[in-house]
Amino acid sequence: MKILFEREVYDHTLLEEYGLTSYAHTDKDNKSIIPYVGYFYSSKINDCIFILPKVFIKVDDTCDPVRKIAFGKEFKDGNGDYLDIYSIIDVDPENNPLKAHGLERMVFELSTWIYRAIDRFWIRHHDSDIIKRETNQTVISVNGENNQTLLDTILSLVKFHKNHSDLFTYISIINSTGYNKIHWPKTINKVQPVIQGGKPYYMEFKNKNKAFNYDEELIVLFYSVLQYLRKTYMFAVQPNINYDLIRSSKIQSMIENGRGTKLLRKIRRKYFKDELVQLWKLLFAFFSKAESIQSGKCSNEALLASTFDRVFEDMVDVLVSQDIFADLKNNRDNKRIDHIYKGMSLLGDGEIFYIGDSKYYSDGHDIDPDSIYKQFTYAKNIIQHNIDLHNKKQDIDGIRYRDKETDGYNFTPNFFIRGHINLDDLKDGKACYNEDKLKPHEQKFNANYHFSDRPFDRDTLLLQSYNINFLYVLASYVNGTHTGEVQKRLHKLFREDLIKKYDTEFDFYKVTPTINRKEFLKRHFYEFRGQMYSLGNGDIIFGFNSKKDEAKYQAKLISLQTKFSGEATVSEYKLQDSKN
Repeated sequence: MKILFEREVYDHTLLEEYGLTSYAHTDKDNKSIIPYVGYFYSSKINDCIFILPKVFIKVDDTCDPVRKIAFGKEFKDGNGDYLDIYSIIDVDPENNPLKAHGLERMVFELSTWIYRAIDRFWIRHHDSDIIKRETNQTVISVNGENNQTLLDTILSLVKFHKNHSDLFTYISIINSTGYNKIHWPKTINKVQPVIQGGKPYYMEFKNKNKAFNYDEELIVLFYSVLQYLRKTYMFAVQPNINYDLIRSSKIQSMIENGRGTKLLRKIRRKYFKDELVQLWKLLFAFFSKAESIQSGKCSNEALLASTFDRVFEDMVDVLVSQDIFADLKNNRDNKRIDHIYKGMSLLGDGEIFYIGDSKYYSDGHDIDPDSIYKQFTYAKNIIQHNIDLHNKKQDIDGIRYRDKETDGYNFTPNFFIRGHINLDDLKDGKACYNEDKLKPHEQKFNANYHFSDRPFDRDTLLLQSYNINFLYVLASYVNGTHTGEVQKRLHKLFREDLIKKYDTEFDFYKVTPTINRKEFLKRHFYEFRGQMYSLGNGDIIFGFNSKKDEAKYQAKLISLQTKFSGEATVSEYKLQDSKN
């Protein structure tokens, strides 16, 4: 197995040896990059090559030349070399640093997750031009199927093992029932007893005859193949039934000599259970493809994504967006929003659209200014779209952007979400796939505004950025575990943090008129335009940009209490403390 990384520089001769030159971009210095992520089976070297995403690379700029460290691991092997991207290319040798740190199985598991994610993207977006899929068309299964790669077939075998372990235990118990019972007539006829005290004693027994069991032969072959895959491709599967298995070297010999398919043809149609018929087909497909590759009769196999950021975008979109609002992603200025969903307003008054943009970067890269500008534009477009609907009396249920009493605008939640790999996510040879680890990214953004002291102005927009565990997004996408409860939890985390962001940027006060409400608003409309927003419960929220200066905050509170004396009550207000 070989491990390469997306858009990293490799010698052209190495890629030529691997049969990858048609997928590479080469410069005049004979240096090449592969602008793909995914799987490639090379018929030139009879080995699989995984091209992993750049998110798994950490840049070490403390040395000259700059070193690219794989999986963020600054491990050193016995020779004192770092675990950089070039030291781990060939996984098989015992001196590969991955093996020194127990990471080789984790890396292969990760590679298959990436493969499955690209495959799912291809299924969801069958007409996408970013997927390059090549399968071994010379191999036709018994059903005429030829659209699977060898890795597809291997993954199907592993999945079959996971889903049918109870079946194999049951068959093993049934087949062994009565096997060790003594066959007394045969023992008496064929074994010479020892006579002591006038009684015969038999030192050897004959068991009952057992007809040859084809079920068991198929299961032994299946578990032997699993053992072969575990040793050859480092799949984390372990046969759990006590059979005498065929050695992995013999399975390899069967592949080399074409005897796997011959054996399976010989025992074909011996099964009655549907599950065993399915297993026979899977094993036949595996041996057929493996034998064809071994004989050199097949071409290369590949499942590659040329623009993996679009795959990551789809992964995040499935996790956080709501399909019902997919049409809102396409803006009239030809800009396209990555993610959108409807959630509770940050003010706790009705609902609002949340707008997200997924970012797929290698470690250490900040979000660029162009992306920041575009994200503010997305928010403005959504606001205008909803205002247009309002003017046509076609409001979306529960959505309120503009408060007609105060002319104030609701907050538009706007954020980036970045796939991130933390060192703790790859610990002790195991990867963390079951925790989102969502948290704010340290990059800060200047607010977009026309008037800096008007939080309820339509041009006042804040922007936040979050890191999410890339492995969690990957596993959720592949396994389809993006349930409604998961989505609700992530939406809740986004909302709570965005509320903190607004509480940090602005000071808020709750004002409750004690005189006629319309008269109160009329008196103060022009002075506080863009600084007030009326909630449905009758309260009016005032907001100011005092930068959290405590003296200014208290002075403002006293000023408002004085100004509105006899007209309204004024109290401190925190978005995060309100019941919303």
